[in-house]
Amino acid sequence: MTGSSPTAFITLGGAGSGKTTVSRRLSAATGAAYLDKDALAGPLVRFALEALGHDPTDRESNEAYVSQVMPLEYEALFAVAGENLALGHSVVLDAPFVAYLADPDFLAAAIGAARWPEADIRVVHVRASSEIVRERVRLRGLDRDRAKLADWPAYWDRFGTLTCAWRTGRHSVVRNDDDAQTLLDLEHLVAAAREA
Repeated sequence: MTGSSPTAFITLGGAGSGKTTVSRRLSAATGAAYLDKDALAGPLVRFALEALGHDPTDRESNEAYVSQVMPLEYEALFAVAGENLALGHSVVLDAPFVAYLADPDFLAAAIGAARWPEADIRVVHVRASSEIVRERVRLRGLDRDRAKLADWPAYWDRFGTLTCAWRTGRHSVVRNDDDAQTLLDLEHLVAAAREA
């Protein structure tokens, strides 16, 4: 962040992990531009799914969303991030990336396709326990979370314990079950990025 290249913080985490809270705190602590995939593309995604004749609240199990719409969301997110990085602005990308975590080359390919300039890539894994995540998802009250809550054990088995196979970037974990631990992990992350 203080060197010649800007930093791209890429936060990973499923629904309710606290990924957005961590991303916003990273942005506030570093001055990096905050880029939220849902804010960037959410209204267009809803329109696209409705236009294709699908329920806009059902995404994870919707093949049309996963194969046709979601790749465009991420393409837009990486393009906007690349524009900021080219201007010398560090960025925080707030998105779950769940469908792409098993592909070791996804991040390198996405960065290449968006033609990012040289940047310090920091991949931030946001993790929390099943009980904490379920309560957060329940409290936020979003329509798109209904299917998750209806069969929480199945959702958690599929999405709660994912690992990331990406070979690109420096990877860190932020434990987000309680605020004190989260702040401590973020302090270490920001300090390491500043020293790079």
